[in-house]
Amino acid sequence: MVSSHSAPDCFRLVSRRNESLGSKGRRRLFAGIAVVSLAIALGWSLRGAWVVLPFAILEVAILYAVLRAIDHGVQDFESITIDGDRVLVERREHGRVSRYEFNKYWAQVVIKRSDRWGRVDLAVRSHGKEVGFGQFLTDEERVSLARELLKRLKHY
Repeated sequence: MVSSHSAPDCFRLVSRRNESLGSKGRRRLFAGIAVVSLAIALGWSLRGAWVVLPFAILEVAILYAVLRAIDHGVQDFESITIDGDRVLVERREHGRVSRYEFNKYWAQVVIKRSDRWGRVDLAVRSHGKEVGFGQFLTDEERVSLARELLKRLKHY
């Protein structure tokens, strides 16, 4: 999800993970899969194939761990703000918030293809410090954002 705010002298873009299922949906999905999997395993166990039950329990435990990890990352975000003569990049990853501030007049926008599949990477750089941005954006959105940033950082 991307939201932006623009004023004549201020630009702000916030990017978040796409959370289409939601927390409640993940709980329902887990409950449904767990009930079906454990019911089938219990049925086979009662018929003598008891070894199926520990594997079903392991499967449900792994699914729980994966959905828990997804829930932990739901609050992650990236934001970039250009306000006056400063560029502020903020990131929240796995509960840790980091902030990077650049002088608008020295900041550069870096865009490059990063791997053999042609993924586009976007970063803001100044004085040897480079901060990546756009992990929740598509390649097209990164390119579009790079154009917008270049336009807003243009110095006359």
